[in-house]
Amino acid sequence: MMTSKELPVQHLEQSTVNQTDIGTYISKNHEYWNNELCWGRSKNFSFVVFQKQFNEYIEDLNQIINSAEDKDLRADFIHVQELLKNAFDTNDTDYLIDVHRVFHDLDVKFNGYKTSDYFGITQYGAKQ
Repeated sequence: MMTSKELPVQHLEQSTVNQTDIGTYISKNHEYWNNELCWGRSKNFSFVVFQKQFNEYIEDLNQIINSAEDKDLRADFIHVQELLKNAFDTNDTDYLIDVHRVFHDLDVKFNGYKTSDYFGITQYGAKQ
């Protein structure tokens, strides 16, 4: 059975994005990718919804990139953007698993999300 919920598109406006919005964006995306990919779910991920909403999702991410004041945080979001584009082009969930890991680590370091798991793959997390 193929599963995939709609991407967490938020229709963000750069002029109004603040640190709280960035934290919420990280949290919602961590939760989304966690639910879509973890515990073996990546085997059933359908790229149909992902490809349908890709442009809107990238638009939100661009607003976050342009609003992130911390250069390391911005670099992590740019890395996510590259991973998403690779996933879109190849339909390879390995790229999306890395997207999840970036959001996971940012949720830990930016939002204080409590967990025993940490992948150590973000520039932002390396300096915290």
